[in-house]
Amino acid sequence: MTAGSACCWAAGVLGVVFLALQFDSISCNSPMFGTVNGSVTFPVSSSVPFTEIMWTKNRDKVLEWEADSHVRVFPPFKDRVHLDTTSGSLTIFKLTSSDEGDYKLDSSSTGDTSFTLKVIGPLPSPTLNCTSVAEYITINCRIPESYNFTQYLNYSWNCFPALCKNGSNMSEVLIKRNNDLSQEIRCTVHSPLSKQTSLLVLATCVPDEHSRNRFTIIPAVVLVALVAGVTFLLFKRGFPQRGRETERTEDDSSGREVEEERKPSPGATCGQEQITPRRSDSSHNSA
Repeated sequence: MTAGSACCWAAGVLGVVFLALQFDSISCNSPMFGTVNGSVTFPVSSSVPFTEIMWTKNRDKVLEWEADSHVRVFPPFKDRVHLDTTSGSLTIFKLTSSDEGDYKLDSSSTGDTSFTLKVIGPLPSPTLNCTSVAEYITINCRIPESYNFTQYLNYSWNCFPALCKNGSNMSEVLIKRNNDLSQEIRCTVHSPLSKQTSLLVLATCVPDEHSRNRFTIIPAVVLVALVAGVTFLLFKRGFPQRGRETERTEDDSSGREVEEERKPSPGATCGQEQITPRRSDSSHNSA
């Protein structure tokens, strides 16, 4: 009795383990990812040939098939799906965000197999920005704000540990300014389906002293040239006016001198008046 009970207990445990393993093999708890306009395949493996298959999304039929018949596809998946009737795998093409959801395979051959699909946009290239404050340079690795799937992203940096110090989050690192700034630093952004990398030369974050002096001198030279130009224009405009005023002064003086020469003196006028009566008297006497 004791030996028989032990055998029954062992068989029961093995049965539970087998069922658990079988359940794990036909259930996918982790979501599967697809890219907008891309494709995704829900893999199914079965050692038993299928006689009927039905795939559903959120309990709505995607397709159904029975042996010796054609696959029947339902909207909105027409012309966008492929069923492997041997393995039972389903492939969806031209993915859209509305394709997200829970998919389930119903079949008497394997039981139920389920998947969760997430559809994300193509991953853009990151942009590296840097700011220099005190002794540190802060470098940020940014994805455009229009990308709506940042919750699925991870960041990694190609940088020596002695050079880089972790910032407040994975997308940020700190570098001391007294390090060798001729090096490049790379940021790689990972999505569940792809990755993008961008690089930055550290020297571009902190211009050297020669460059700073040069950039300081150039505005000063431009300012001096501008002041000289304005002064020249003002002088050029004022000189002809002063010349014209001088000419007018000289002309006025000459005119006054000519008028004075032409104007008879008081003595000459009186003489003429005295002579004229004499001539009149002589003429009268002659007559």
